Amino acid sequence: FISICASWTFGQWGCQSNGSYERTRAEFEAATNSSMPLTLVAIENALPVGMVTLADRDFEGKTHLSPWLKSLFVHPFHRKKGIATLLIERLEHEALRLGCKRLYLITEDAQLLYEKSGWRAIDHVRTPYGEAALMEKALLPLIGARLGRK
Repeated sequence: FISICASWTFGQWGCQSNGSYERTRAEFEAATNSSMPLTLVAIENALPVGMVTLADRDFEGKTHLSPWLKSLFVHPFHRKKGIATLLIERLEHEALRLGCKRLYLITEDAQLLYEKSGWRAIDHVRTPYGEAALMEKALLPLIGARLGRK
């Protein structure tokens, strides 16, 4: 699904930040050679409907923070079905499996979605798309997550 993920990413973010489709596609192709970046794709009826990526870096102004949840995208025809939440949860699980203790993200317009998944805003930044929340989530080991839930 490299072409589809590259198209979604470039269409949603790259075309507004002087990116190129070719560079975006090359990033996805290079990702198949290592554990990070890692892109998860949601499939419904054998078709890709959404994606999310775990990456070492995402925001130039915060290079000391790592790793990042980035490029959460659900196709407009498949929104409001809980797919974004499932992608977030699965990415958190994969990050924990890879030994990550916390994750970061930047969002201009989905802060509430992430807060519902336990993320918290720790700063505000400016991106090429406008004002954004810098968010963080501490990842709990699976046993701790189960015991901590009410």
